[in-house]
Amino acid sequence: MEIYQKRQLENNQQYKAYEETIDSIQSALRREISHLVQEFELSAEEAEGIEEFIKDRATVFRFLRKNNYSLTTSISLLLDTIRWRILAEIDSIRVSTVRDFLNQPLVYFHKTDKFNRPILIVNLAYLPQAPMGCDVTEFLTPLVIFVLETARLLIWDKTRERIELGILNPLVMDIVILVEFKNATSLPMDITLLKSFVTLLRRYPGLTGTVNLLNFGWMYQGLWQMCKLILSEEAKSKVNFPRLKDLKETIEEEDLIIELGGKDEFIWDSTRDEYYAKYRKSHIIISRRNSNCSIYYDSIDHLQSTTTTRPTNSLYATPIASLTPVTSHTNLNNLAKVYSNLSLQTKLGNNISPRFRSTLKKTLGDLFVTPSSSSSSASNDNNMIAGVPSWVLSEKLNAIHQESNNSNNNNNNNSWLIRLLLKSQHISRQITLKVLRKLIRYKSTFYWVIACFLLRNGVQELIQHVFMLMMQVVLDFNSVRNTALMSTLTRGQMTL
Repeated sequence: MEIYQKRQLENNQQYKAYEETIDSIQSALRREISHLVQEFELSAEEAEGIEEFIKDRATVFRFLRKNNYSLTTSISLLLDTIRWRILAEIDSIRVSTVRDFLNQPLVYFHKTDKFNRPILIVNLAYLPQAPMGCDVTEFLTPLVIFVLETARLLIWDKTRERIELGILNPLVMDIVILVEFKNATSLPMDITLLKSFVTLLRRYPGLTGTVNLLNFGWMYQGLWQMCKLILSEEAKSKVNFPRLKDLKETIEEEDLIIELGGKDEFIWDSTRDEYYAKYRKSHIIISRRNSNCSIYYDSIDHLQSTTTTRPTNSLYATPIASLTPVTSHTNLNNLAKVYSNLSLQTKLGNNISPRFRSTLKKTLGDLFVTPSSSSSSASNDNNMIAGVPSWVLSEKLNAIHQESNNSNNNNNNNSWLIRLLLKSQHISRQITLKVLRKLIRYKSTFYWVIACFLLRNGVQELIQHVFMLMMQVVLDFNSVRNTALMSTLTRGQMTL
């Protein structure tokens, strides 16, 4: 408990110390709004949504703290996040979007802990399965974004209220999550889903505080081992496995619902939820999304034909699909240096985002030449484009094109092996699923078999100890009986 108090005090002290830096970050981001409006053709309502996000000083401070209080890095990552929010249409994810998840008390906010952190309760027993043919990541991602957005707005709202009341340490930084595993039978065991959630949480740094996993049985150990592979040490340190009575150390008994060992008789109902209705109430918004594309795919290729070119005087331009801060791409000299340092695989587009390829095309323009046109560009060696000879980039692109053809030929030669491996993987997966379905029918027996398998050495030692104890008892009993018999015979001899 002292750890949480110390952490809260340190956060508030740092917040006060970097208030001027937070002001500078907000001013820099506001200067970018006009460029974003022109680039994405935003409506007035969407521009207002960006302004509301920038006003969230708690979020700005969390980004600043996450990046070791670096001004430029924080601005770069915040601008990158704003672009992501525009493309993913985060402001359009409302109650109506996730209504199917809110029919049961799956996830909801209720009261705060002793350190004024909002409590998020997640009851996995009500987690629905993804429809047939629907990717589980695409199915659950809107709900996760919906909850994270609610938490972000709730934290900033509580912080503002505490500031207005003149409380000494007003800043609220994160939330407390209580995850109930009781009666949870159909949990997704897909590591891709976990990686997607971890990537998504990077857009909300420091928002999740303590994560308490309740009634976490041994049958979920495989899930936890999988989580540990992708979580950082800082994230793993926030995960606890408390008993229900241990929750009362950080949460008042009157603020804890009865199902979790408290005295609060609260029963959640979507029609009476005050937080979702306040922060994520449905409203009419014009969709910018193509019906054939995913809202979480980081690309603007379908917007290129309708958007205007962004002005080249942007202060903090960043690639959209990456969280790595870079300098502005509007300077062709810097772009040429970056491009020359890229690996061949990246230049060919295997690891580069569609948005960055579009940026290259828009910035370089006619420099994206074909081999047939390279001769004409090479003849004009003295032409300079923004200080870079055109023939340099032309020859470089020609070489890349040739190496790309060679690489494609090699890939065709190896394609049969890849198809064979994929076919083998598919067959093994089908066999595994069939075996698991058979085992689930006799799940009680299956659990005992697994338990015996995991504890096979312990069971063997236990049986050995039992047999040794039985032998010892038998030997002791025989020894006592023989001693009594000898004593009887001795008395008889003395009597005779």
